[in-house]
Amino acid sequence: MEIVQRLRQRYLQFLQVVVDVLTDEVSYRDFEDRLRQELDALGRDIVKWVVESCDERLREEPQARPGWVVARRGDEKQLLTPFGMVSYERTYFRHRAGKQYAYLADAIIGVTPHQRVNDGVKARLVERAVEQSYRKSGRWAQEEAWHVSAQTVMTALRQTRVPDERKAPGTKRRVKYLFVEADEDHVPRQHGGRWQPRLVYVHEGWRDGPDGRRQLVRAQYFGGLEDSQELWSTVWGYLDRHYDLEHVAAIFVAGDGAGWIRKGCEYMPKSVFVLDRYHVHKQLSEALGGGPERRQAVWRALDSLNAHEVQRLLREAYQQADSHHRRQAIRRTATYLRRNWDGIRAWRRWEGIWHGCSAEGHVSHVYAARLSSRPMAWSRVGVQTMARLRVWQANGGSARAAYLHGKPQPPLKVSSRWLQRLREEVETGRLLPAETLGNLPALRGHRT
Repeated sequence: MEIVQRLRQRYLQFLQVVVDVLTDEVSYRDFEDRLRQELDALGRDIVKWVVESCDERLREEPQARPGWVVARRGDEKQLLTPFGMVSYERTYFRHRAGKQYAYLADAIIGVTPHQRVNDGVKARLVERAVEQSYRKSGRWAQEEAWHVSAQTVMTALRQTRVPDERKAPGTKRRVKYLFVEADEDHVPRQHGGRWQPRLVYVHEGWRDGPDGRRQLVRAQYFGGLEDSQELWSTVWGYLDRHYDLEHVAAIFVAGDGAGWIRKGCEYMPKSVFVLDRYHVHKQLSEALGGGPERRQAVWRALDSLNAHEVQRLLREAYQQADSHHRRQAIRRTATYLRRNWDGIRAWRRWEGIWHGCSAEGHVSHVYAARLSSRPMAWSRVGVQTMARLRVWQANGGSARAAYLHGKPQPPLKVSSRWLQRLREEVETGRLLPAETLGNLPALRGHRT
């Protein structure tokens, strides 16, 4: 009855917490904290029993460890689990043929020789690190002894291999238009300079959401530090697997006109480049400053596709500029508009079909919120892993599942004798309260 007795002792401690609350000895918040501590303690006990029972099975059943013999018993191991630090004992085995040594029970639960934090905790750390700093992610428990360092969090993140699971549907979808929008973030490097993780997302158009805001239809995100060829090949592969491209009239590629974005048109037949109006607005604001009249005149010329009028207005602004910096900005803007004039013409040609580009906002939510909006610097492997995890999460994936993906999960087999003893104790424990409390006359009625 050892196991049931220990569980009963834990249950009595739970009841004591309830009694303390009812007698106003602790507040409700303290009650929740103490109850959680008791439940975690119970979780640690059960983990210890199960792991030691796995080790007991390996010792008692030679057929479960062919070729291995016992070298030493009772070696202690401390492992941080979601319930806290667990200490358990296991057996050290030696292989007859290879003269190898191993803790077989550790291998069953997926623990490497020098590992101190189990995969469940690491997966949880990665899940938190996708949203906040490494240091904050490591302080996931209230008890100081359970905290892990930022280095531990970073190591867990770098061990994550984001799966590329975009399963093709049974039947390819038929749509008339597809929309591909792209932009990049600018992430500080650890030793100066900037990383530029790229973001591309594909969707079928827009619809009004429950809150009245526009939502993308069937959006799918791609990104990372890959070169443009690899990135666009991945995007095109997705479109080819998911859509009947013979029935697509046009694929709109929208962005700020960067070379790597325009290169997407070379990979996708029926593609049309469309210049993002937001970036045109940024260029004009930098070039023309606070003069609204000239900016409005340039916008009217752009909307009417009058390239000569646009250049005339910019030359006039150049002549009237009062600083070298302003003249340089005007020159850059004139060149920018001239090189992307095909993307401006698309505004008029596809009016009513193309409703704008929101790539800047998506980069802000998917990348910048974690990578560049705070004063922090990144290594290449760090920004690449984080970018892929953020993209994976934007597609509805779980960072926790990404960390655990592909890790071996051998079946958890415990000692048959221990399991049988546990079954007997549970059955006996289920009958015991009725026998002791219901059938003793001394416990019924008045007693002193």
